Amino acid sequence: MKTTNIVTSAVLAAAIIVLYVLHFTGKDRGGNIDGSAAAEERADTTDVQIAYFNMDSVMAQWDLYYKYQQELGKRQAELESDFAGKTETFYKSVEDAQYKIQRGLVTRKEAEELQQQLASQEQNLMSLQNRYSQELQEEGLVRNRKMLDMIERYVSEISKRRGYDYVYSYSFGGNLIYGAKPYDITDDVVKGLNERYGKDYAVD
Repeated sequence: MKTTNIVTSAVLAAAIIVLYVLHFTGKDRGGNIDGSAAAEERADTTDVQIAYFNMDSVMAQWDLYYKYQQELGKRQAELESDFAGKTETFYKSVEDAQYKIQRGLVTRKEAEELQQQLASQEQNLMSLQNRYSQELQEEGLVRNRKMLDMIERYVSEISKRRGYDYVYSYSFGGNLIYGAKPYDITDDVVKGLNERYGKDYAVD
């Protein structure tokens, strides 16, 4: 009985020692790993280089964007002029048909045919208006995408040269409320875009 108690006590003592060692050495190891990871994370965060630019200012001062806006406005004026001319021709046809019908210068059948023709012309005008509107909208979207693509490519290049990890753009009323002036690269972006993609630059 006494021998059994001695063996049991020895086993329990050994188990306690093992648990003690595992507990403290495991904690130290875990603490070292977590501490290293946290230190690395803090180091990485500290080393992050950030810059930003104002998209509104870039667009307003970029010569090529201004040129494209002028071209788009000219295209819009051309389509509006064409549509106005066709609309005026349609109104004259309506007046002419009304004059003939009211004075009895056409038969009933001819009057019906005139009305059908006018209804068809009106429908064509509505379709033309929608088509012109869609063309202008699509052309504007494509031009804007081209502008944004050129901005992204240029900013990506200067970011690699200067070691920026993140570059943000913002517009008035956007998410960026405040940015320290040393991180503002708006002037650099405007200057670089005008040098590389000036008003004489041709975009495919």
